[in-house]
Parts: sequence; structure tokens; C-alpha cells
Amino acid sequence: MKINNSLFLIITLLLLSCADSKAKGQSNANAESFIIKPFEIDVFDSDYSMAYTIQTVITNSELKIVFYSGVVGEKDSVLFFFFFQPSGTLQQISNINLDSLKEYYSNTCISDGSQITVISKKNGREKSIRLCNYYHEDIGKAILLINSLVADKYQIWYDKKELMENYKICNGN
Repeated sequence: MKINNSLFLIITLLLLSCADSKAKGQSNANAESFIIKPFEIDVFDSDYSMAYTIQTVITNSELKIVFYSGVVGEKDSVLFFFFFQPSGTLQQISNINLDSLKEYYSNTCISDGSQITVISKKNGREKSIRLCNYYHEDIGKAILLINSLVADKYQIWYDKKELMENYKICNGN
């Protein structure tokens, strides 16, 4: 009886590994239709009064959210991790031109509110972008993808409609 159970287990594992290979083969054929250049975008949300920073990292292959504590004795921890399948959205994000991004965008009528620091890394270059109550389309794509994958408590507030309406009001449009 012991031999039959072992044989059954081996056959089951072989069948599962074949099925897994076929599934991977199908997804890889679909993935080849996307050309996604390596990139990394780090979004920082800090609360200095509570002594912590949340870093959201999106790359061409993964999404990670990390909690950094500023309190002595507390450990930093990974809060969320996700591997991506290639997609059109990732391809669009990978095609963001760093040279077209300014270092600072602001709605000067609002002194508080949304304050986001984004560090974009691509082709061995790095650029820091500060967004103060301002909606930027390229950064918005990355944040929209992040927010579509994470629980509400990890989402980055970046409301396109509200930020754009406030900016129009500020500029008299």
C-alpha cells in the first residue's frame, strides 16, 4: 500500500508540473506582445509627527509597500508584495520620459493637502519629483495601477478629478 501511495504522489506531481508548464507557456506568449523597459518608481508618504514613512515601490515586475519606522526599537516591514504580469499599463509606465518631468509641480493656492515625493529610476538615471496638490498624468498612471491592486488602507490618495478642479479654480479657469 505504501508503494501505491508513493507512485500515486509521483504521478500527481508529474501531471501538475506538466499542467503548470503549459499554463506558463500560454502566458509567456501573451507577455511577449508587450515591450516593458526596466524601471522603478518609488512613492513616499511620510508622517513625521507619527515617525514613519510608507514607501511604495513599483517596478516593471513587482509592487512592494514597505513601512519604515522612525521609532527606536521598531522594525521596518514589508506590508504588501505583488508580482506583475506584463500589461499595457506597465508598458505605458515604462515609456515615461524622465527628461519631460520637472522636479516640482504645485498648486500654489493650496499650502497643505497632497504632498507626494516620487523618485523615478530608468536607464541608470534617477529623478526626484515633488507633487504638491498637483495631478500629473504620467505619475497618475502609476498610482492608479498601485491603487487598483492594494487594499484601501495602502492606497495613495491622488484624486485626478479633485486635484485638477482645484488647479483650475486656482488659475481662474
